[in-house]
Amino acid sequence: MLFVIQFLHPVFLYGLFFLTIPVLLHFFSLKKYKKVYFSNFNFLTSLQQQKKNSSKIKHWLLLFLRLLILTCIVIAFSTPYIAPGHKAGQTEKNGNEIIIYVDNSFSMTNTGTNGSLFEEAKKYLFDIVNTYPSGTRFRLLTNDPLSDMPFTKEQMQQVLGSIQISPLSKPLSQIYKEAAALASSSTLFIVSDFQKKNCDFPNIKTDTTQKSVLLLLQPENQNNIFIREVSFSQASHQRNQPENIRISLVNASNREYHHIPVSLTINGKKKNIQQTHLAPNEEKTIDLSYLNTEDGFYEGIVEISDFPVVFDNKFYFSYRLNGHAPVLYLWKSQPNPCFGKFFSDTTLFHFTSSPVASQANRHFSSYNLIILDGIPEFSPALANALKEYVANGGNLFILPASDNPAGINQFLAKLQAPLLGDADTTTMLSDIETQSALFREVFEKEDKKAVLPYIHQYYPISSNKKAEKILLDKRKNTLLAAQTIGKGNLYLSAFSFAPDNSDMVYHPLFVPLMANMACRMNLSLNTSYFFNTDKPITINSKEYTENIPIQIKKEENHFEFLPEFRKDFSGDLLLTNAGHIREAGLYKIMQNEKLLDILAWNYDRNESALEFCIPEELEKYLPEAHIEKIKTTRLNHNSDLVKEIVLQDNNRYLTRWFLIFAVFALLLEQWVWKKKLN
Repeated sequence: MLFVIQFLHPVFLYGLFFLTIPVLLHFFSLKKYKKVYFSNFNFLTSLQQQKKNSSKIKHWLLLFLRLLILTCIVIAFSTPYIAPGHKAGQTEKNGNEIIIYVDNSFSMTNTGTNGSLFEEAKKYLFDIVNTYPSGTRFRLLTNDPLSDMPFTKEQMQQVLGSIQISPLSKPLSQIYKEAAALASSSTLFIVSDFQKKNCDFPNIKTDTTQKSVLLLLQPENQNNIFIREVSFSQASHQRNQPENIRISLVNASNREYHHIPVSLTINGKKKNIQQTHLAPNEEKTIDLSYLNTEDGFYEGIVEISDFPVVFDNKFYFSYRLNGHAPVLYLWKSQPNPCFGKFFSDTTLFHFTSSPVASQANRHFSSYNLIILDGIPEFSPALANALKEYVANGGNLFILPASDNPAGINQFLAKLQAPLLGDADTTTMLSDIETQSALFREVFEKEDKKAVLPYIHQYYPISSNKKAEKILLDKRKNTLLAAQTIGKGNLYLSAFSFAPDNSDMVYHPLFVPLMANMACRMNLSLNTSYFFNTDKPITINSKEYTENIPIQIKKEENHFEFLPEFRKDFSGDLLLTNAGHIREAGLYKIMQNEKLLDILAWNYDRNESALEFCIPEELEKYLPEAHIEKIKTTRLNHNSDLVKEIVLQDNNRYLTRWFLIFAVFALLLEQWVWKKKLN
């Protein structure tokens, strides 16, 4: 192991130039002689004789000691320390590692004294890295996925310059956990604005071998207004129907805002703009309207103007208008009028009711949904036509007849679908699979006290690994199941919806159940996604072709990647590698240059409320941490706290030793000065 001496304040070394002063005085000083009058040479015996060579040695020794005194004082002011040195390419493997976490979340785009907090943080970290000697090993943490790669001092300087703002954020507990996983003995620098939402103190587990240094960047601005969410007031999209969009605005400050412009853009064209005002700490909902004029995809952007925190000024959404959804209702003896009433009361659907006997030669491919109500058996022609219909992307809903379901089971067996069991009586729904495609986002929250439909007679549905259980009773019998068959979906009910058998047609559950079967539409119409969402990210699969690659594109910045997805029980394509998307906006799902769907992505609003921890809070929950407030960036002039930490990490003070040498040299100089040489 090699050791080198370095200086914490090397600027004081310029004081060594003052060593030239005693040298000049030594060489150019003029010695004055005193005249002594005497009448006899006997007076000379009273003078001490000095040899010429001894006098020169004394003067040179005094000069050396005086130069040594000044040198030791100058070096002491430069704060010398011993640092481990390394040969080229060699790092210290057993030494204390330096872990640096830089907060690159959106709140760091806020303004500080000399610009954005994020840029100030990077400059300050450059200073910290430069303070450490060469050979120090660094590790870097950000809000992006963890990297365990160690860096040299030179590599760390390059990496710091390349860090970018991220839509992600991490709680303090996760930062400490990741730091402990990287190194057992380390110094952890955390440079952040310490938003309260990330300060989960009860979850923090500190390591006794880890020294933490918290550097608080203080924003000058703590005011922000933002768009929390966008929703629709109507239950469906229709052509030539006025759309009413509801925009939730939040004023996260104690300041009042007037004449805030809120604009709405649809497919690249401004559709509406409105001005509003917000009282301090107010949340307000405003309505903007526009008109759907044609079928197809609609790309929407709601925007406000606010500075300097701008990531939450836009909200993206999208949806597709498919026109009328055709529904075919087939029955054996007499129809259930509730189906006709539901589908005929809205222009969203085109409803056709017919006895099954008249549909033997009918083509089914033009219908979104076919309902088979109380049909006891299927002719071979009808069975083949329905099987082909489902395989090609149709939705088929089967309701059993009141007698033996053997004929239905024979058809279900051909589809490899679950079968109907023996008849049973009197039960009530108790469990709803709210994450199924039929009920996804229908319920805002679970209501355990809700009264669900009763059933007089039913045929329990057998279990099937390929089928999804949607409705169950208290005995866990499956009363409604769904299964993907080819490109389409089969829905099987264990009971008839006839009013004398069940009150399902009068229950609020009937509306989303039938509407989603008909066109698989999301009744909340909120087709936007947030980063870090737990919500399943679905892609329209009706026009999807197997074994042909799909691309996800964002055309304005030429972003593109190949998605990975899986199919759920309902046949929907679920995106599984959404982590590639890092920027809010509208993303097109393409297959062979054909537009399948559009996904709207928005940044998480958790960073929008500008509430920060104060040093007293951090000291209370993290008493062992070193804490310092940073009001401005001081290039090449780090705080005393940081310098102290650096010295404690890898080095040893030499200041007192140089002061001792200076005192010792001063005493020796005085002794030599007074010493008479013979």
